[in-house]
Amino acid sequence: MKFLLDTHLLLWAAGETRRLSKQARTLIENPKHELPFSAASLWEVAIKRGLGRKDFKVDARLLRRGLLDNGSTEY
Repeated sequence: MKFLLDTHLLLWAAGETRRLSKQARTLIENPKHELPFSAASLWEVAIKRGLGRKDFKVDARLLRRGLLDNGSTEY
C-alpha cells in the first residue's frame, strides 16, 4: 500500500517520530508500505523555513536527499 504523507507527517517521520501517533508510526514503519513524497511538501518546507518558522528548520534539499537515500520516491 502507498501512503503519501502530508508535510508535517513527512517531517515527523523523517526526524521526530515521537510526535507520530502509535497508529501512524505502525503504518509508516511497515516495510510493505511505500512512502512516496511530494515536491509540494519540499516547497512548503523551503518557503516556511525562509519565513523563519521554527517548526520548519530542516533544509528542503537535505530532506529530499535523505528521503531518496532511504528508498522513498518523489511524486
